[in-house]
Amino acid sequence: MQRRAKIILIISLSVLLILSACNNKTSEWKRFSIDQEPALNIEFRLPPGWLLDYAPTRDKPGQWDVTLVPPKCSTTQAIDFQKNCVTLIAHIKGVSSFSKDAFFDITGSDIPLSQDGEKSALFLGHDTFRVNRIKVDRFNHLIKTAQGEVNMSTYFFETDSAYFTFITNFPYNQANNEAADNFDLLLKSLKKTQ
Repeated sequence: MQRRAKIILIISLSVLLILSACNNKTSEWKRFSIDQEPALNIEFRLPPGWLLDYAPTRDKPGQWDVTLVPPKCSTTQAIDFQKNCVTLIAHIKGVSSFSKDAFFDITGSDIPLSQDGEKSALFLGHDTFRVNRIKVDRFNHLIKTAQGEVNMSTYFFETDSAYFTFITNFPYNQANNEAADNFDLLLKSLKKTQ
């Protein structure tokens, strides 16, 4: 019985150390939020070295686009900041024309990438998880390009005042991708601000 208690204690301490190590890594990262628009009531930690730009979308009332650019999106990228692989789109409820039902219909299946329908993002699956009490729906798609296969993940979540969608494009099955790992930590730092 004592041996079992010791094993449980060791496992619990190991999990606690792992979780605190993840927290410590992001604790030095800058907080990001759009303070000038209270309806966009989220914040997250921005990985060091990432570039960021955001603004309301012209001709689309209630929509904001946030572009996040890590130094490299893949281990094979030669020039820093040459590609953008993370985007956040926010829609203010009651102002934007965004439809959650239409969004789920589109992202929950293959997505046509060409008018003739020959190219499409192949639907790989959908799962749901929680980050700091925020329900996140993740949709995964596979895109085949001349440069290789790309994993497009779409993360949807909402607050009382807005809908949010992260879209990431990372090489499919690429191990040791620092940008993808940092995005996972960024997502785990997501919080509501109100």
